[in-house]
Amino acid sequence: MANAVDQVRAEYDEVPYDSHAFPLSAPGHLAAIAYLFGLDVPDVSSARVLEIGCSAGSNLIPFAAWHAEAHAVGIDLSQVQIDQGRQRVQALGLDNLELLQGDIAEMALEALGQFDYIICHGVYSWVPENVQDAILSAFRRLLVPDGVAYLSYNVYPGWKAKEIVRDAMLLRGGGRGTPDEKLGYARGMIDFLEEVAPADSVLARALADFRIATGNVRDYYLMHEYLETFNSPCYFLEMLERAQEHGLAYLADAVPSTMFAINYGDKVSEPLLKECGHSQVLLEQYLDFVVNQTFRRSLLIHAERAPQIRYRLDRSRYGRLHFAAWLPPVAGETRMDESRQEYGDRDAGTLITHDPGVKAAVEALNDRWPWTLSRDELLTAAQSRLSAAGIGTPSDLDARLDDLLDLLIVRGQLRFRLEPVVPHPSATPTWLDETTRRLAELAREDPDPCVYNAWHEEVALSPLDRHLLPLLDGTRDRNDLVKELLNVAGTDVNALSRDAVTQHVDTIPQRLAGMKLLLP
Repeated sequence: MANAVDQVRAEYDEVPYDSHAFPLSAPGHLAAIAYLFGLDVPDVSSARVLEIGCSAGSNLIPFAAWHAEAHAVGIDLSQVQIDQGRQRVQALGLDNLELLQGDIAEMALEALGQFDYIICHGVYSWVPENVQDAILSAFRRLLVPDGVAYLSYNVYPGWKAKEIVRDAMLLRGGGRGTPDEKLGYARGMIDFLEEVAPADSVLARALADFRIATGNVRDYYLMHEYLETFNSPCYFLEMLERAQEHGLAYLADAVPSTMFAINYGDKVSEPLLKECGHSQVLLEQYLDFVVNQTFRRSLLIHAERAPQIRYRLDRSRYGRLHFAAWLPPVAGETRMDESRQEYGDRDAGTLITHDPGVKAAVEALNDRWPWTLSRDELLTAAQSRLSAAGIGTPSDLDARLDDLLDLLIVRGQLRFRLEPVVPHPSATPTWLDETTRRLAELAREDPDPCVYNAWHEEVALSPLDRHLLPLLDGTRDRNDLVKELLNVAGTDVNALSRDAVTQHVDTIPQRLAGMKLLLP
């Protein structure tokens, strides 16, 4: 298999994969899901985290930046991508993040030590079978007994149709010389097939889905998703069989709301719950067919811990969690009475309630968004709002809040963590932490400049903000920022008046709040 691995290495060295942060793989997110379903997990703030296939490290940088007492290690086959990542890590001064080049199937992994959380995103389906086994073996050997691993991979049935498109692209473009030639000929194949495919055919539908899915993606994505040597989807149950062979068990999906049959309507949930009984994995395999699933993000644990998993939500565990949600009233403002009101986004499903206690809790979450409240803090905030409205606290308010939390978790409308997600303290003049400022400065020449917030999210920067954010070290007042922004931004502001730049500076607090970097 050496030649196969060398081929994969060459493909990524020649066309590096853009390095991004993936919030669903954040250790804090993995820990909270594991805890929700009955497992105790290592402390995230001081965790040791490994990422297999880390590219240039952008999925580890936000974790390392926001968790100074933690330690992160990234491994990637491509020396080009590791070199890119090391330059950025050094420039950011992150001494708790280490990037290593190597083949996971050949490295002396035990020398790395044990890890609390292991991430492998966008790798498993795109490597030879022996490397897939090496990934699962690494999970088993390197994961601490109470640790959690994250694995993403392509799945059937959704990839059945996508394979038609991939095979056609490979037929015409796969054997060409340069990446540009491969893509050019592969795109020509898609254009040709779109012209000749019968309108009601499976091929026409597959091509239409391809256009929708790849409308705004860049060349590197098409190269590695459709023209790379290896792309091996599997069924969910097949993946779990292989994991079981390595002493691993399925815990949950990284999007827990997808696991609850009730979210798919009675027509789906009633027969499937009857058919699958207490088998969560069988239920989810059926659901993959219902939604034509193409991609999964599975959390895996040591098989010995599987009996501890509890898929029925346990309210006694809410006391350790911290919650965040944004569910604004659909029409008007909250009325603290028993009138009917809707909250949230009608396209995504709304919360309908007549209960003033629930309304008070929702408003407390909205007021705190995007930061978290503990359950006790949520209860206190709801009581305070009821009191301000002249309404006494119901004796069962605790239970009503737990009903609300149950519903929002099942629907996927609630974020939750074991540690509070809070901003850095506000300051005047405006101040951002050093890592964020350095990230903004380094990103000035990137095609898609961004920084990261405490939710492990990428935050896109405007042409002006990529120059402005590095200046927010707390030493500059409004006039200083305007002056320096005009000096350093150059061509980015040449077409703007001084008044426009001043207005941009004056709206810093609102924009930073929208980026989830500071309190509003």
